[in-house]
Amino acid sequence: MLTFFTKPECSLCDAAWFVVQKVASAQGVPVEKVDISQPQAEAWRQRYAEHIPVVHLDGVEIFRHRVDERKLRKMLANRPSD
Repeated sequence: MLTFFTKPECSLCDAAWFVVQKVASAQGVPVEKVDISQPQAEAWRQRYAEHIPVVHLDGVEIFRHRVDERKLRKMLANRPSD
């Protein structure tokens, strides 16, 4: 599972989201999108307020600010099967 942390009006987030969606869709990996500006995301907002977008793979941070498409493809391809 990929988790994508974002907030409104974030141009870096828009570019990263495009890559994450494209790669995750091609490899059949679910993505959860978390808007850190929402009240229920207070803990994430405190952690990532100035550092988004952030991407987690299975709960582990793998990207911050930018997403490397080639690296993401490789990480998902090498991921153990459930």
